[in-house]
Amino acid sequence: MGVYTELTLQEMQEFTRQFNFGDLKSFKGVDAGVENTTYFVSFNQKEFVLQIFEEQGFDEIPFFIELNRRLSDDGVPVASPIANQEGARLFAIKNKPAALFSRIKGSTISPITPDACRQIGEALGKMHYATQNYIDLKRENHRWHRWWEGSVKRVLDFVPPKYRDMLSDQIYRSGSFASHAGKLPQGIIHGDLFCDNALFNSGSLAGIIDFYNACNGSLLFDLAITINDWCSDESSRLDKLKTEAMMAGYTRYRPLTDQEMSHWPPAVETAALRFWILRLVALARKRKGGPQAPPHIKDPNDFLEILISRRHDPQCNLISR
Repeated sequence: MGVYTELTLQEMQEFTRQFNFGDLKSFKGVDAGVENTTYFVSFNQKEFVLQIFEEQGFDEIPFFIELNRRLSDDGVPVASPIANQEGARLFAIKNKPAALFSRIKGSTISPITPDACRQIGEALGKMHYATQNYIDLKRENHRWHRWWEGSVKRVLDFVPPKYRDMLSDQIYRSGSFASHAGKLPQGIIHGDLFCDNALFNSGSLAGIIDFYNACNGSLLFDLAITINDWCSDESSRLDKLKTEAMMAGYTRYRPLTDQEMSHWPPAVETAALRFWILRLVALARKRKGGPQAPPHIKDPNDFLEILISRRHDPQCNLISR
């Protein structure tokens, strides 16, 4: 975790001259970056976030820039990409793609309250309502059923033996869900709207960040990802008040169809499976070592427990009743 692309004062000044913001006041690298390099950049009256993309290429980044631009225009609380004096929003810094965004002032919220869940639900519902119409923006879901099916052999040694049969069964169940998900309402999904990807200011949602897992997909699946993280209690069950609050906020902008509600249980199971597998893959890479090993991994067992709960806990049926 850290700043992977170091910039000098002169290099930052040369980059920021193309914007009409006056003299550069200060800039600071953000150590929290896991995949990309991030700088906070300040001028006399404005503050921005400079993102330098370390893994994605110049052909991938325009999707994320355009998505954030449209969402911002449609009133979704996100960081807006900034154009230079010639109207460009994609830049090259040391042969890497880069973009400048408005800075969202806020921090992650703790503890998670039903009101915070309601606000996230409203923002996600507004986002999904809007992205159903972004029919020209396309990006494949690279962590869909072929990915988790293909990752099983890689992670099996890290799955407790007593849960390997459950994993096999869940792969089958989630494959069945995936085969039906394409017939459910589609749009561009965030794909990773966890608690650490939303910033709050004095209890109010300031903005959603980190859209680099965004892709085309089932809107219900995206809602399931979000509810699994925001609404799980300490025993991994869904908290009734938080779940109902998020659903109330979400359906204010996009009510679920009857077909979506009937697919809710496999949707939350599949969302838990995806992140269990994702963390197991990261663990396998960490154990293997080498330059591609992630510097920090999250505990896969958190999502193993959520998956077990969703498979057996009737609380997961809250919205399908």
